[in-house]
Amino acid sequence: MKKFVWLGMIAIAVNFMGCEESSPLLPETDKVVVQAYLYTNEAVTDIHLSTTYAITSEDTAGVPINNAMVSLEKAGQLYQLVSTPGGEGYYHYPGNDLNVNIGDNFKIIVDYDNEIITGETIIPDAPLNVNISTENYVISTDFFASRFDTSTVRVRWDLENEDTYYFVIIENTETNLVFINERFGDLFNRFRSFRSRPIQDNEYVIRRFDLTYKGNYEVRVYKVNQEYADLYVFGLQDSRNLNEPKTNIKNGLGVFAGFTSTAVHFNVTTN
Repeated sequence: MKKFVWLGMIAIAVNFMGCEESSPLLPETDKVVVQAYLYTNEAVTDIHLSTTYAITSEDTAGVPINNAMVSLEKAGQLYQLVSTPGGEGYYHYPGNDLNVNIGDNFKIIVDYDNEIITGETIIPDAPLNVNISTENYVISTDFFASRFDTSTVRVRWDLENEDTYYFVIIENTETNLVFINERFGDLFNRFRSFRSRPIQDNEYVIRRFDLTYKGNYEVRVYKVNQEYADLYVFGLQDSRNLNEPKTNIKNGLGVFAGFTSTAVHFNVTTN
């Protein structure tokens, strides 16, 4: 669910660096692009490997790598990952003895095509004092009333400093999905979950037309660690004046990052 596909394009953009002067759009060699994310108290499933590609290519993404040897190291202990079925370049840890906790220092080790690619990250603290403006959000199904509905659900937290990034994931947790308004169905939003981009703020506002279904919602606020924030900032640069991106992947490209979240909940009903 959390696969940060959009960030892959940022990582691959570094392919423009380190090219031959005679052909600035062609990379000297293929490199492994690592997009690896760990979440506190969650299973390890969001590890993705792919190749770089030239800007002159018609491809829009690198080729998934499914045959690498991938492991995580924590406190001197190695945990071997396996390729996730589907051939999309994802890897996961199949056991239940690997815990991701706040303050843990992890190293990722990728053995591929006679190359060793590594990266390190520290799992950050949780966002502080996360709270929600209401736990019961009542929405009118009357067509004329809903047109002018400006009600919101506000999620707030403490902003530690102006350089800290956060993002928010909102998900309907019901097994059976029921439209807020059967008449309009998914006219405004067809997703049971959605995610914000990283923000430097202490509030996220959920509006009426962000939501499609009734029932219980979980809102998770994630604090972003520095490796992820650096790569996100790189993606916001003016393409006419690109600086070399910061990456914590040695002998490859991309990012290895950890996240810690705090959850609040609300319920959507209608009148």
